[in-house]
Amino acid sequence: MQIRYHPSARLKELEGRPDLLAVVCYGEKPAWRGACPCLSLPLAAHPPGLCEIMMAGPATYGKVGPVRYAHDGEWLFAAITTAEEGIFQDLVADSYDRILETIDRLGYPCLIRTWQHFPDIHRNDNGLERYRQFNCGRHRALAPYLAGGGLRPAATCVGSAGPGLTIYALARQRPGIPIENPRQVAAYHYPTHYGPQPPDFVRAMKVEGADGGSLWISGTAAIVGHESRAPGDLAAQMRETLANLDAVVAQTGWGSKAQVVATKVYLRAGSTVMLSGVWQEAPVLYLRGDICRSELAVEIEALVHMSSGLHGHAGT
Repeated sequence: MQIRYHPSARLKELEGRPDLLAVVCYGEKPAWRGACPCLSLPLAAHPPGLCEIMMAGPATYGKVGPVRYAHDGEWLFAAITTAEEGIFQDLVADSYDRILETIDRLGYPCLIRTWQHFPDIHRNDNGLERYRQFNCGRHRALAPYLAGGGLRPAATCVGSAGPGLTIYALARQRPGIPIENPRQVAAYHYPTHYGPQPPDFVRAMKVEGADGGSLWISGTAAIVGHESRAPGDLAAQMRETLANLDAVVAQTGWGSKAQVVATKVYLRAGSTVMLSGVWQEAPVLYLRGDICRSELAVEIEALVHMSSGLHGHAGT
């Protein structure tokens, strides 16, 4: 599995490739006539005009109801975008149910990584912040999956600028290995003052393979224990965030073989940051989005490979 950032203006050259699992565009969706799922997310990219492509083996494409999918015998990509109608947490639970139904039907029952985006993430509706409503809906859908032996995936949840709820996921036939951060309380063990249901995700998911393996790191911010650090101080938040990323990678035991191959940085409006260390060595995509805690200004996710001959990163 590879992640690459590619100019949107040159998407046409990829339309006939059989090894694409998905294309994720940011901002206006360009013309796309390829067979693989193509998403358009209302998150402004910097530099503008970049999209994200997921590449694996020769893929099969299709739909199960509203869920678009692609799979290649090892990985499955599934995505759903729905307009908001009715109670938000019901919409979230239904969307997750449809994703879970799809991955089970197609024989890839193990969630590895999820992304979710929706607007007004901090708005209070009927006495509860929308992000906390999202956590309630996700928890409702994942509860039977977890009870049946499934594992919480790595995840990112960032507020977008446009309408609707988009959830997309990567799944496999075999489970990954959950990785937690010793500097942080597991998100699913957060105390109740963060909401009626804690966030159901792990800090990272490790996937082993003949190529050495990969590590899918969840959206990571300046949280130590379960508390936000350095509100209003972006530089200090970056130091804590990078320390958390380092701590997660250290849990793999890969040491110097850990190779960062793709990084996404989510920032609130007006924020700028500089990466350091190994995190500046791979292609980076900066996106404007609302972090799930209002006091935090930056969140970073990454894909890390064990560098045993696999070179996944590519320039734009």
